[in-house]
Amino acid sequence: MKKLHLNSLFLKLAMSVLAGVVILAVSLSYINIHASEQIFSDMFSDSQEKIFGQIEERFYQLYTDFAEIAKAAADDTAVLEYLVSDRSDTAREQQIVYQMQMRVRETKIREYDNVTLFLAGRSGKSFMYNYADIISVPLSDIFEYSVTKEAGEHPGHLACKYMECGFTNTMKNQPVIIVCRAVQNQSDEIIGFVYLMIKESEIRGFYDYFLAGNSEIVVLNHLGEVISASSPCYFENGDAALKHLLDIVAQARESRIYHTSLRENGDCINYLVQQFRNSDFVIAGIVNAKRTFYEEYDLCRNIAMAVLFAAGIIVLIFVLVRRQTRPLYRLARSMREQKKRDFSEQVPVEGTDEIRELSQTYNEMIVDLRHYIQKVVETEKAKRTAELYALQMQINPHYIYNTLAGIKWLIMKGNSKESIEMLDAFTALLRNTISNADEFITIRQEEINLKNYIRIHKARYGNKIQTEFYVQEVCRNAKIPKMILQPLIENAFFHAFPNERYGNVNVLVQKDEDWLVIEVADDGAGMSKEQIFGMMTDGGRKEHFSGIGIKNIDERLKLIYGPGYGVRIDSFMECGTTVGVKIPFCEGEGEE
Repeated sequence: MKKLHLNSLFLKLAMSVLAGVVILAVSLSYINIHASEQIFSDMFSDSQEKIFGQIEERFYQLYTDFAEIAKAAADDTAVLEYLVSDRSDTAREQQIVYQMQMRVRETKIREYDNVTLFLAGRSGKSFMYNYADIISVPLSDIFEYSVTKEAGEHPGHLACKYMECGFTNTMKNQPVIIVCRAVQNQSDEIIGFVYLMIKESEIRGFYDYFLAGNSEIVVLNHLGEVISASSPCYFENGDAALKHLLDIVAQARESRIYHTSLRENGDCINYLVQQFRNSDFVIAGIVNAKRTFYEEYDLCRNIAMAVLFAAGIIVLIFVLVRRQTRPLYRLARSMREQKKRDFSEQVPVEGTDEIRELSQTYNEMIVDLRHYIQKVVETEKAKRTAELYALQMQINPHYIYNTLAGIKWLIMKGNSKESIEMLDAFTALLRNTISNADEFITIRQEEINLKNYIRIHKARYGNKIQTEFYVQEVCRNAKIPKMILQPLIENAFFHAFPNERYGNVNVLVQKDEDWLVIEVADDGAGMSKEQIFGMMTDGGRKEHFSGIGIKNIDERLKLIYGPGYGVRIDSFMECGTTVGVKIPFCEGEGEE
């Protein structure tokens, strides 16, 4: 697929149409949302008020049932007798328990399977209506509960509290709501208490399914304490949300305005407060109608529809404009890709008169450029061949004179065997450097040339320098440019060991993945940074065999492989020098 550019004709047309569609869609959406938001907010608030009425009915029914059950138990003579009866009369106690059960069953407790009824007397006697459950907290602790103390302070009234855990086995690990009423004898003396306990989750079930995603409900007792809430944060006394809600409830009770709308954090929040009939209990609701509206409006779906509409228009524009812009795209693509090719591809001459003329002119220009580049390439090839030949032919005549003089001196001494070996080595060295016209030779051939050069060097200068070759077998047939290693050995011999200094020169050749790594290391005098710089600039030419300096090798490698290649020199004074070359690994046919 063709890559689109910011300045392309098609992209400009598509972006213009897309911008118009987006502006139109955003404008219509804003008007529609703004007009619908207030209507939805009013309707949603009205519906929440009706829901609150239904919730209040259920709470009120539960409250009245609990009041009736607690009053029936507290006023029952069997309960009074049981709480103060003597434990020694077992038969009478069983008769009283039976009477209590019958009286309790006559109340509405039978309609609530999830409610626990418990009687506790100050005498230490207790009674659990549900035999499947047992008390898990001592009576002394239960009498210390705030709900018990409040019931004791207000006999004849119900006390209702929220607690984080109940006092029976079935409810000891769950939040509960406890309703308590004091039991008095004929002398109005408190002899015990009636407890009704229900899980807070059961109360929350009255309103959970009425709540929208952004609505909350809190139930408060007559003291303004939370006994049930849709969010756990309201059970924390120091929570800012609870304090704010209590202020709203207090203002509603004072002003008798039970529906308040406030703008908080950019949202319009509706507060609904409703007091239970015949009690001071309050149910408070927090409704974020605006947020609920946006969730119901499904803004993502509307945006997706607008995007699809814009995409359809873009496709239509593409079909209409494509015929006229295709020749221009073809011409631009061809001009962009010609830098990677040989200027042989021409564009079809089609389209309008202006485009046809432009295409024809471009094709003529391509033909002229192709002829010109061919001439330049041929000239550069000839130039490179001449430069390489000139480098290969740089055999220093002084070296030849001195070598021949050394052979003559050996003959005059009568050492014919050594003179013949030296002459054979010198002949092989000249043949492989001058007569061999190949641009590349193998490592095996270069190693032979180096050993011949070292044999001649030792015959002339002695054995003060020892040379070792470490060549991986896989590298012996690898090809390298001719006359690359020879100058590196020469520089090590004539620069690293001045004043008849003894030392060692090691030649390392190895394969590293797809690379051929060659290093010539010596333990000689080393070089300073200034000396290395001078060697890389003037080449460090002396009267050696080839006369080729480090600079010549560096330039030749860059000419053959590219500017990223060359010679690397690492040297420290009195620590030696390492000259390295890293080139692509290329294997050729070996030659013994």
